[in-house]
Amino acid sequence: LPYQSYDPSTIVALGAAIQAACRLRSEDIEEVILTDICPYSLGVEVNRQGVSGIFSPIIERNTTVPVSRVETYSTMHPEQDSITVNVYQGENHKVKNNILVESFDVPLKKTGAYQSIDIRFSYDINGLLEVDVLLEDGSVKSRVINHSPVTLSAQQIEESRTRLSALKIYPRDMLINRTFKAKLEELWARALGDEREEIGRVITDFDAALQSNDMARVDEVRRRASDYLAIEIP
Repeated sequence: LPYQSYDPSTIVALGAAIQAACRLRSEDIEEVILTDICPYSLGVEVNRQGVSGIFSPIIERNTTVPVSRVETYSTMHPEQDSITVNVYQGENHKVKNNILVESFDVPLKKTGAYQSIDIRFSYDINGLLEVDVLLEDGSVKSRVINHSPVTLSAQQIEESRTRLSALKIYPRDMLINRTFKAKLEELWARALGDEREEIGRVITDFDAALQSNDMARVDEVRRRASDYLAIEIP
């Protein structure tokens, strides 16, 4: 049963105060652990099958923050010398019905071939969104978008970026996934016939999950494969 001895307005005010204090990292509540969610999907505008203005979510709404997600895209033609990154928030398939958050251009080196581009969004409880564009030559173009409901100092912004940087790791580079992949390869090498074929399918599924850069998907595929093949991963 709900408590009836507390004033609802007081409870709401206390909750808002705790939320604001956590965002400001108040020393008075260092022992409070607060998880927040991204209230809306964040993504970029893409062209798919010749249709422009499509919204491609990178961080979906209700994702627990802090979070860092990456998606891989491709240039539209081989001689492309720049891309425009249009960042949107919303839940509509067409970007025209969502909210444009930021737009910036990233120059490309002409290679005469289609280029693969990783776009990473990192978002924290302060409302700070960091957009990293990783090009094939290894260079990274970054843009910080401040959506905080309170004014953040330069130091607070830098602290947020430091915390977010710890999340910027590809699933394929994580020790647990490298260890699991090595174990799968070892099992495949020892197996024969139908068993080898089955393990091969598991490897293919795991590789596809790693390629997606979706941490939740990777964790789920690894868990199911571990249970199925009775693999113990420390």
